[in-house]
Amino acid sequence: MSESVNPKEGGSIDPKAGGTINPKEIFTAPIQVGVLVKDLDGYLKKLDPIFGIGPFRIADYPPVDELPFREYHGKEGNFKAKFCFYEMGNIQLELIQPLAGESIWQDFIDTHGPGIHHLKFSVPDHEVVGQYLKENGYEISQQGAAVGPNKGRVWAFYPTYDDIGFDVELMNELPKQDN
Repeated sequence: MSESVNPKEGGSIDPKAGGTINPKEIFTAPIQVGVLVKDLDGYLKKLDPIFGIGPFRIADYPPVDELPFREYHGKEGNFKAKFCFYEMGNIQLELIQPLAGESIWQDFIDTHGPGIHHLKFSVPDHEVVGQYLKENGYEISQQGAAVGPNKGRVWAFYPTYDDIGFDVELMNELPKQDN
């Protein structure tokens, strides 16, 4: 990328595939709210009776039979967590309980306690939007290969909490298949 983008000026970046992406447009439609918890089972016992939501899809990360790419602050990651997903209209609620290893999730709980951690956005190109965030002072804090229904995608967290009150997670879209 040769062009620097200033979000205050509404600039766009040319992606490799042609056309342009205005990064500001990426951040208008979050697809997920992520909440960090210490005790997932206890948390779920409160959600159904109080709010009437469920059932939930629960999964371990990484799955027992897989060792996906994981990275924590630029180094190989060994973190494990239990995830819970619930579709709430047009946005997904994700609950994360860190289980083992160094992770931004455990760091957050240690510093702030349980609570809302991130908003996730779907991006056509990690490189383009990641470069935009880097140019604005945000480096990837944690990333990994997605599993389950999102296998083939990569997720990445950017530490924006101190500036905007939540971190940003990006997940790339799957390439379109030619028929």
